[in-house]
Amino acid sequence: MLDVAIIGGGLSGLYLAQKLWSSGRSFELFEARSRFGGRILSRPVKGEFNYDLGPGWVWPDSQPRIAGLLRSLGLNTYPQWVSGDSLYQIDRDRAAQRYSDPATYADARRVEGGTAAVIDKLVQHLPAERLHSAHRLDALTDAGEYILLNLEHQGTQRQLFAHQVVLCMPPRLLAERVAFKPALAPSLQRLMRETPTWMAGQAKALIRYKYPFWRQQRLSGAMLSGYPSAMLAEVFDAGAEQGGDAALSGFFALPAELRRRWRDDLEALLLDQLVRAFGPEAATPESVEIQDWADEALTAATADAQPLSAHPDYGHPWFELDHWNDKLLFCGSETATHFGGYLEGALEAAERVAQALNLSEQTSSLGPETGELQHASEFTAR
Repeated sequence: MLDVAIIGGGLSGLYLAQKLWSSGRSFELFEARSRFGGRILSRPVKGEFNYDLGPGWVWPDSQPRIAGLLRSLGLNTYPQWVSGDSLYQIDRDRAAQRYSDPATYADARRVEGGTAAVIDKLVQHLPAERLHSAHRLDALTDAGEYILLNLEHQGTQRQLFAHQVVLCMPPRLLAERVAFKPALAPSLQRLMRETPTWMAGQAKALIRYKYPFWRQQRLSGAMLSGYPSAMLAEVFDAGAEQGGDAALSGFFALPAELRRRWRDDLEALLLDQLVRAFGPEAATPESVEIQDWADEALTAATADAQPLSAHPDYGHPWFELDHWNDKLLFCGSETATHFGGYLEGALEAAERVAQALNLSEQTSSLGPETGELQHASEFTAR
């Protein structure tokens, strides 16, 4: 029987697994996807530069946990490109307005190698036999002194037993996809259904170019669009600091339903928008990639297709409680009190659960047998 079963192999689940491993606790982690990382997804394009199709920014000055984790893993960051004017499109047929905006991305930084480098490093520092991809959780049953887990793996049902289960999945997805026996309290079920999965209804476009022509125009690559038919609401420079790998990236203004309806036309429409803003050189990218998270069944619940008007108020205290007599705990960024939805929030939630599990830090934060020199004080938040 397992001591702790972690459900979800995103940042929160892997960070918690690292803490369990360094404390000598028995655990296994189960991820439904064939890869680890969850909403963290970086795409390699020629050489070693990786473009982020999920979260791409960290703010080390205000996010001590992710800053400490990056240091512990030996990962560097570089600033988001902000040199030059930003653009604002007020109308499709009017020239975009230039304006100075050094503040919006001033403290934002990108991870060298892409944000997925964090996931890769964490996985490398954990024993492979404890990490299981392509294992989808279907049901949990309170069996008294332990929990029965029903998982699906490549078409085969698998049953496991664990003393404690930590759910590192978005609450809304859990409410829609996982059967709890006995059922959770109606008020908790309602809270889970009403907790939006951050960015799950969004889509991100990556437009690669041979060179960053906008920088030569003294533009930062940043653009906001406020007219109704705009494809992209926000655009920014997604390339390397020195310009060797050039790209613009942006978040769609269209809700998920319209993106699906116009799927075959999205690339042409967004390029038309970029040409009107940045000029004719925007018409000939080397590649265009659209990552629509609303189409990811392992990220977005049905209700996540509805656009959000503001950042949700995450960190409800009910998610901080244990359930089923201390056997069932919630984790994941949407359960964090601060920075909910962000990478920092994922780490905060994992630390909270680690404290609830009464984990004791060992000298090496990267596992008792790795021989690494990093210490727990460097790995955890200050």
